[in-house]
Amino acid sequence: MVVEKRTRAGRTITVQQYRKPGRHKGKREKGEGVTTQAQKAGNMRRAVLQLTWLMNTNFHDGDFLVTLDYKKEARPQDRDRMNKDFTNFWDRLNRRRKKLGLPPAIYIRVMEIGKKGARHHHMMLPQMDVGLIQECWTAGGIDIKPLYTDGNYRGVAEYFVKYAKKTMETEGREMKKLWYPSKGLKRAKEGEPKNIKSRELGQIKIPKGYYLDQESVRHGISEFDGYGTCSYILVKMPGWKRTAKKKGGKRGGG
Repeated sequence: MVVEKRTRAGRTITVQQYRKPGRHKGKREKGEGVTTQAQKAGNMRRAVLQLTWLMNTNFHDGDFLVTLDYKKEARPQDRDRMNKDFTNFWDRLNRRRKKLGLPPAIYIRVMEIGKKGARHHHMMLPQMDVGLIQECWTAGGIDIKPLYTDGNYRGVAEYFVKYAKKTMETEGREMKKLWYPSKGLKRAKEGEPKNIKSRELGQIKIPKGYYLDQESVRHGISEFDGYGTCSYILVKMPGWKRTAKKKGGKRGGG
């Protein structure tokens, strides 16, 4: 028997499994103890998961993955100055949107500071007029790519957390926030744990209309209690819809 949590975020379902704590004979699955390094790694995995849920809930394919670059002579000294530059850019953008009768936009942003001096803002934006972005960011170049992974942005979340980690290593100081969310973002409601007597740890069940994100599958040992864990992400197939249940028959589409 395992305990399973299912969290829906946009077109995805994240399944988290772990063994139910209780009376156990013999040794647990963990080693002698949990290292600080293991705890940090666990924190990073949870950060990626939380960010994936936030991205999947608020953005869709066709929205933008944007990088704001700096001219070499305009590079700020630290992330404090970068935050001010971004705030000025965002205020200009929303003022222009307001004049056009558009609501304030949303974003999820992370900063990247490289050891060789490069400075970047990476962010997700809703689809909009590219010209507005170009008009409002004057410190350097802009790179814009559309999102296209069926509403599952786990890979983007992993890169964002890597950028934040790189920035901390470059500056030699911790960050209170790994990423910066705008106002107006919706939050996924984390699923409630349920006991599944008929399932073994690591057993993956894929419902009709979904496919498994193979690279999302994680098997491990909890750094908190030493019991086995497994997690994976299911993605809804494009265009799939559950059909209504027919009178006197079975529901179509699974």
